Amino acid sequence: MRPAVNLGLLFTELPWPERFAAAARAGFDRVEFPWPPLPHDEVTRLVRAAGLRVVLLNMDAGDLSAGERGFSNDPRLTDRWRQRLRAAVRLAVDLDCPLVNVLAGRRLPEFGADAQHDCLADNLAWAAEVAAATGRTLVVEPINDHDIPGYLLPRVADVLALIDRLGHDRVRLQLDTYHVAVMGDDVPATVATAGARLGHVQIADHPGRHEPGTGDLDVDALLAALAGVGYTGALGLEYLPTGPSAASLAAVTARYPRLAPSRERLP
Repeated sequence: MRPAVNLGLLFTELPWPERFAAAARAGFDRVEFPWPPLPHDEVTRLVRAAGLRVVLLNMDAGDLSAGERGFSNDPRLTDRWRQRLRAAVRLAVDLDCPLVNVLAGRRLPEFGADAQHDCLADNLAWAAEVAAATGRTLVVEPINDHDIPGYLLPRVADVLALIDRLGHDRVRLQLDTYHVAVMGDDVPATVATAGARLGHVQIADHPGRHEPGTGDLDVDALLAALAGVGYTGALGLEYLPTGPSAASLAAVTARYPRLAPSRERLP
């Protein structure tokens, strides 16, 4: 398990083009990010110039600042969604990134729950084949419905049910410890339940979504649970820093050496 810096929440004191090099200067060789507000070629150039490995990227989920969280559940937007999924997979291939995160969307008053779940499942079944053809894997993230009211899949159990419905090994769970905790679920127990369906993990404390060590998250218990299910993927540090990002990351890795990056540099 190796840590990765989420460039959507960390280094936000810098413009997007400067965040990649900033993560490298902080000693990290792995990053993840939401759909970047930069051209495809520029993202590729910046990642390579910084000597980074991208472990996960989100497909375009709309205007996050306006509260949008994907639209894979909207039957009216299937063609648009599939175009954007293809674009995300192309970027993932160019970056040698193994995982593409798909956000389900918020519930739509115009459609019943069954229609939205069916639309999501149909889109993912199609997308899983696109991902498989390029060696990528899709992950689906539950997002708590306290911070994001109306999110279609607020609990890990919701996503696991969807994964089991699809039965495709290219669709797995993205588990964010903060969202799990907000929904009142035990984080290590949830990891154990997810088991082999776990595709990616992100870490933030609760309450506040700040650095590990600022709230109730038991990092050692989390890491033990992940080891117990054989998880060997990345650990995305996706939290809101309480100070400058580089100093915050240094404090986290000093407190939790197992979250510290390897000093190995990529070729």
